[in-house]
Amino acid sequence: MHVCATDGVVYDVRRTKWYGLPEIGERLCCPACGAKMEGEPKEPPVRVFVCYQCGTTYDRGRSTWYGIAYHVAPPA
Repeated sequence: MHVCATDGVVYDVRRTKWYGLPEIGERLCCPACGAKMEGEPKEPPVRVFVCYQCGTTYDRGRSTWYGIAYHVAPPA
């Protein structure tokens, strides 16, 4: 199990599940690095959020995070 000490997001390796990811509103902070995520399109309704600091992306239409597993430590 991996825990982020900054915001408490947890990744359970055995179950391959994320816990504590942020609520999705019209604004969003990246759960991986904490930077403000930019929304596309710029006006509501926002369909995709992108973190330009680390590349993490959230697709609201599919309710899917991309690039977040990159921040998990490699298996031992």
